[in-house]
Amino acid sequence: MWLRRKQLKIFLLISASGLILFFAFRDSTKSHPVFAKTQLLILSTWRSGSTFFGELFNCSPEVFYLMEPTRHVWASLSKQPFRLLQIPMRNLLRSIFQCDMSALEPYLNKNPSISDLFMWYKNRALCSLPVCSAFGPFDINEEKRCRLECQNSDFKLIEETCKSYKHIVIKVVRFQDLKALYSLLQDPSLNLKIIHLVRDPRAVLNSREHVNGLELDDMIVSESQNANLGMVMSRVCRSQANIYQTAMQNPPPFLKDRYLLVRYEDLAQDLLPQISKWYAFAGIRVSPELESFINNLTRVKKLAGAWRTKLSFSKVQEVQRLCKTTMELFGYRFLESEQQQKDLATNVVLPMPHQYESESSDIPHPQRH
Repeated sequence: MWLRRKQLKIFLLISASGLILFFAFRDSTKSHPVFAKTQLLILSTWRSGSTFFGELFNCSPEVFYLMEPTRHVWASLSKQPFRLLQIPMRNLLRSIFQCDMSALEPYLNKNPSISDLFMWYKNRALCSLPVCSAFGPFDINEEKRCRLECQNSDFKLIEETCKSYKHIVIKVVRFQDLKALYSLLQDPSLNLKIIHLVRDPRAVLNSREHVNGLELDDMIVSESQNANLGMVMSRVCRSQANIYQTAMQNPPPFLKDRYLLVRYEDLAQDLLPQISKWYAFAGIRVSPELESFINNLTRVKKLAGAWRTKLSFSKVQEVQRLCKTTMELFGYRFLESEQQQKDLATNVVLPMPHQYESESSDIPHPQRH
């Protein structure tokens, strides 16, 4: 009973603050100031390659990166209806994008340390000064060393660190509705852009079959105590399609040039030019450190098509049935036989059937050091 009261109190507090912010900012988007800091939200779903994708931004010395901060809201308020969780998660993002880390504290242990943050040791900025002296600003993060040297670092130093970076990038997988983020896109104190990362649903299913720990997430997403993989895949595919269609079909003016769709499979094609495009979209410079990091990558091409040799054809057929609309929207070829599935010469990634105007060629060329 005490825990439920605490959850309800947190939820009502965050929801109320969100309403205040919404009404404060809804009429103030006619003109935008010149921004010293830009914000990028990597929007995806579970097992879509978003962790790897986020690392491509985490390695930039210009970027303060956080991985899945909304997971703390999800865990604290797991008894709340799924649709209502979008509100406190959105409000938390607003605070973090403004480098106000106190908004995280209601969802963490009392007197939190840096190690209370989910996957904190993957964040290069949190393993560097002023939070910790394990690495310099241009070093590539080593997780083992960061865990050893930085786990007891002062939580309150995160704000100071955040404010010292030119760009803030956050990766999330728990938003199912683009409209839930509209107030952030209209907020005149932010310069928010969204990269929507999607992946072939057959690859997502294959990845899900080789990972544990998604039970709570599946229960919340499916809104069922007895969630099965079919229910989850259907809901996830539908939500990713809805996000894209919301951005495509009569989008509001404030979304123009702020939404970019990326397919995980495109990472397997000429990685550096692709990343240069994404960095340019976010206004981030391509550094020599990033180029070195990218040149050492080999796993993405292997992972992009791994499902074709591991997933049974019966499961391929099932996910093609569940995710038909999503696959058509994002340009994934349907397979008709197991032989076709195993024939790696058959290309399953087709040109995108639609293009959103934010992906136009007027994206500026990336700057380099």
